[in-house]
Amino acid sequence: MNNTLEIKELSDKAICLLKEIIKIPACSFEEEKKSDYLFKYILGEAKAINKNTNAASRKSITTLKKPKIKYASVITVKHIGNNIIAYRNDFSKDKKTLMLSAHIDTVKAADSYTVDPYGANETGDKIIGLGSNDDGAGLVSLTETFFYFCRHNANVNILLALSTEEERSGKGGMTAIIKELHKSANKNIKPDFAIVGEPTQMNPAIAERGLLVLDGVATGKSGHAARDEGINALYIAADDIQALRNYKFKRNSKLMGDVKLTVTQINAGTAHNVVPDSCTFVIDIRPTEKYENEEIWKMLQKNVKSKLTPRSLEHKVSSTPANHPLLKCIKKQGLKPFISPTSSDWTRMDMPAIKMGPGDSARSHRADEFIFKREIKDGIKKYIDFINSL
Repeated sequence: MNNTLEIKELSDKAICLLKEIIKIPACSFEEEKKSDYLFKYILGEAKAINKNTNAASRKSITTLKKPKIKYASVITVKHIGNNIIAYRNDFSKDKKTLMLSAHIDTVKAADSYTVDPYGANETGDKIIGLGSNDDGAGLVSLTETFFYFCRHNANVNILLALSTEEERSGKGGMTAIIKELHKSANKNIKPDFAIVGEPTQMNPAIAERGLLVLDGVATGKSGHAARDEGINALYIAADDIQALRNYKFKRNSKLMGDVKLTVTQINAGTAHNVVPDSCTFVIDIRPTEKYENEEIWKMLQKNVKSKLTPRSLEHKVSSTPANHPLLKCIKKQGLKPFISPTSSDWTRMDMPAIKMGPGDSARSHRADEFIFKREIKDGIKKYIDFINSL
């Protein structure tokens, strides 16, 4: 088949798939229905490819969570919890393995949506819906890219990995996939590097900031507001928030700039006439490679009265190693690398990676999220060209 026609066919299928999965709610930790739909879709495509081959043997595929047994002769498709992995059975030990990664889950829909967030509404070239941009477009583009390389040979083995719980940093998502791939039974398919399909306008991110979320609790003493009694926890929190806002991190990164710190939530009080004895707030921090997460936490704790508790210290800075084949391929393809201010599943991977996908990060987590159909077609073409250059 002509390559241009094949890419058009793949993009048409990707767009149809995207519209279907937008209709299935899949907030983090609630991805089962969308995962099942994608599993059936991928299995169906695998069977169609397998049917067109003359493979002599048929191997069973057993999901690790659900009591299903499926069959395929050329492509293996597995459930790992609600995560999905797929790969050709003819993995070569002489080739490196590239993992194509995207996530199934979404954030919750904003109240300010002007259309049904699950309606997959189309306006010209635009598809509107929750998860269309983050990370639906990357997911369907990488899925169809995977199927392209199920029909064509590449210089690398290809592993498709669709994860869950990404938006809320759950341990049942990419962490569970990596853990499963480390088992001795899967040693032949352990990935050597990865492409993380987040929305970057198909520009490759060669590093991304880490993520540190701190829960702050200011403790006071309740009393009657009219009698000037008690110790106002809200005032303690306000002073601490001001101190955090003015805090200066001394070490500047040539690669990423300064550490970013933002207080994003605050909650206190039970009634207008009661001095609050507790005030909670949340701090979102995007570290650079100049600081460890634990170091930042302890530095900030010394500067406030409130107790600060990290939700996790694991989401560290990610960067592609110097002179890695992924960087050489970026240069070869004439792409413009950049440093991403947002975090992704990359932080949970134990291998070199880049982050590159259709869509625009600025549209993520907003009402009336959308993707252009042309971005999906362009994404698939650029993924194929990139992988062929590795």
